[in-house]
Amino acid sequence: MPFAALILAQTDGESGAATQPLLLTLGGQTLLERMVDQAIRLGCQHVIICAGPLPSALMGALDRLKARGVDLALARTPREAADQLHPEEHVLLFNAALILPDEELSGVAALTQPTLFTLPEIWGRDRYERIDAQHNWAGIAVLPAALIRETVAMLGDWAFGPTLLRRAVQLGATRRAMTILSEADGDAMAPVLREDLAGAALAIIRTADVQTDGVGEKALLPPLRHLASRLVLKPISASMIACLALLMGWGSLVSAGFGLMSLGMGLLVLGYGLALLTQLVGQAGLAERALLGRLLQRRTLWLPLAILVYAARLVLLPDGQGVNALLALWLAVQMLVLVHAHRQGAALPNWRLGDVGAAVFIGIACLTPWPWLGFALSLGLALMVQLSIQMRDHDGPAGAAD
Repeated sequence: MPFAALILAQTDGESGAATQPLLLTLGGQTLLERMVDQAIRLGCQHVIICAGPLPSALMGALDRLKARGVDLALARTPREAADQLHPEEHVLLFNAALILPDEELSGVAALTQPTLFTLPEIWGRDRYERIDAQHNWAGIAVLPAALIRETVAMLGDWAFGPTLLRRAVQLGATRRAMTILSEADGDAMAPVLREDLAGAALAIIRTADVQTDGVGEKALLPPLRHLASRLVLKPISASMIACLALLMGWGSLVSAGFGLMSLGMGLLVLGYGLALLTQLVGQAGLAERALLGRLLQRRTLWLPLAILVYAARLVLLPDGQGVNALLALWLAVQMLVLVHAHRQGAALPNWRLGDVGAAVFIGIACLTPWPWLGFALSLGLALMVQLSIQMRDHDGPAGAAD
């Protein structure tokens, strides 16, 4: 069934962007752009924005969306918006600026009955419209286009949003309670002022799913979540952080080439942390560009390449670094084997420290007179990981499932 999105942009053309909820910025992206992207992810074939007077900042957001190829239409009145809806379409309606995780709206494209998303009546009485003694409307609904067109035809002097809500309630629209756990999160999902974004950012970052590589990166996550919840309130995008992460990765190779292994390992740990931060900020706002995302997914190559560069340098030194060069070379090759195995579908054990742990060991060891110790310890752990993979493969599907 055709599926569209209608965003009621209740803007005031006389005021600036700071007082327009749809133009509040989170993670380098306006809430309007965020809602349009979400509607498309949920299966909407086209998006209609119904707005009155248009501030220049809103026009800028619309231009950015169109430049990305989004099928977007602008309507100045509800009647113009209704005319752009096919009578047989179902419509995902946003009645205000909303920040919602996709999980809250799962399956909306398959809904065939009018559905209103609700919150408890005692929550957010200043932000949500009351339906009855138990429910407030959360500002989002799935309604047939025919109902919207009929409502527009009978409007007269009535306000479109409240009239459409009353008609949906009168027609017995299904009510779907949202799974938001607290009133504070309920307020954060419908920001009105810039100050409201702090709660929204914290709620998103707290539950954001991040792909980590080993125990070392997992240990970085708690402080990074706290940092990300602050950064998304600044004009900082995930792409900017991704570029900085890549710069740290390349800087580690240069440092290794000059023999500054401790500095290189420090840059690597910083780069891994920034890669995780990119994921967090990208989920709260605009995700990093696709090319940057693909480059960051290859960050598991940073450490073995840096070690290879360092091993090559040791071989060229005249003062006899044979043991260190051999251990470094063996470690780099073993890490590349593990990277290849993982890309072929091998499940790495949960206890592995990952590249962050190895970089810490090597960086500290290179500050001492015994740099071989860091290479040897990291090599031993890498061999244990390889042995664990082989034992799982030997045990068969049951062992791999564990």
